[in-house]
Amino acid sequence: MKMTPEFTTRFRRQLVRKHKRSPDLAAAVMRTVDLVMNDPQNRGLNAHLLDRQQRIWEAYVTKATRITYQLYEDGILFRANCRHDIIDRRQC
Repeated sequence: MKMTPEFTTRFRRQLVRKHKRSPDLAAAVMRTVDLVMNDPQNRGLNAHLLDRQQRIWEAYVTKATRITYQLYEDGILFRANCRHDIIDRRQC
């Protein structure tokens, strides 16, 4: 069963801002989303669990940029795409 992707308003806003500043980085974010959707075990994602109870994961886009996503039974919610230092402070 293929998971259905959903995106938070925050994720969409962050992506629009990235696209205005760096279309290449925005494209990299979307490639990472696609990879999470199609091959979540891919080692290139460096995906790791942030919150076991809520099933929130983090995956690398670049060395400085990450995406966070939450897994559900039949879908996936992409929560944020921002710098890793912001995620580390749990602001993302």
